[in-house]
Amino acid sequence: MDDILNQGEIDALMAGLDSEMNKASEESVAAEAEPEEREAEAAPTVKGEKKIKRYDFKRPDRFSKDQLRMLEMMHEAFARHFGTTLSAFIRTIAEISVVSVRQSSYGEYVNGLSSPTALTVFSFEPLRGNCMLEFNPSIIFPIIDRVLGGPGHPIAKERDLTDIEQVVVGKLAVKALDSLRDAWERVARVTPEIVNKETNPQFVQLVAPSEMCLVIKFSLNVKEHKGVMSLCFPYMVLEAVVQKLSTQKWFTSNSGGSTPETRQNLQNRLRTTGLPVSVQMGTLTLTAAQLMKLKPGDVIPLNKSVSTQLDVFVENKRKFGGKPGVHSKRKAVMITTVYADESEA
Repeated sequence: MDDILNQGEIDALMAGLDSEMNKASEESVAAEAEPEEREAEAAPTVKGEKKIKRYDFKRPDRFSKDQLRMLEMMHEAFARHFGTTLSAFIRTIAEISVVSVRQSSYGEYVNGLSSPTALTVFSFEPLRGNCMLEFNPSIIFPIIDRVLGGPGHPIAKERDLTDIEQVVVGKLAVKALDSLRDAWERVARVTPEIVNKETNPQFVQLVAPSEMCLVIKFSLNVKEHKGVMSLCFPYMVLEAVVQKLSTQKWFTSNSGGSTPETRQNLQNRLRTTGLPVSVQMGTLTLTAAQLMKLKPGDVIPLNKSVSTQLDVFVENKRKFGGKPGVHSKRKAVMITTVYADESEA
């Protein structure tokens, strides 16, 4: 019975236990509050005394905001040019616009593509490495159907492209790369050339999955059909020209700041540009009955005589007046009048 605690001893023991528990709880709360206090100290203040920017070392930024803006403007020009070319190719209105210009790892970009899809791998000479152009199946099949004479219907179930469809995609890619070359002309004189065509993104290995790429996403509308087109440029391809990507240089080149050498080159190209020139000897109106009665040896009199001044046309516009004759045993026209505009003619 001596080992049994009385009521007073039990109360004293419980009081000591409660004291220890309260002490431990206070220490735990204090320990939890320390990280919060440290975060509060490091967080940006209302006055902006401290600024924090998150940085992911696994996905480092390769392009500045100014460079991304420059690339966006370049590819907006590409979208306008290719939209016009595509409209003529498929004989209906096609609208293309830039949706986003962002940096992404190659693995993330490839995993986001549908399979099968229409992929075109192309070189970007003289830059080293390959790039990729992708047409989503939701829009490439209506385009193919339109090119092959159909109304432009999509397919009910996704499938791989046939050999004939691959040829159509190849022609479409050539037109896209021509527009891309023109859009990049202010930065570098590149010559895109098709290297390979594929339908499974997993079979295309441009760079390592962790390598950073520039991904430009486009919205493509053909009648009631909408789809996506994208371009992927690995950073290693653009590294040689990344310093030239500046919006200031873009606006400077657009403001007419050309050099004497540029103007001279333009003048030389204009001088060697070919223009169709034609001379109208005269006109005559015949009825269908008279036309049917014509036979070899008949002479058709025109409304102008030999001494009358003839009209000389350049690109179907009347520019000169002249008299017919012979020069070095060849029929010729001697220019006698220069018309300043159409009204004078």
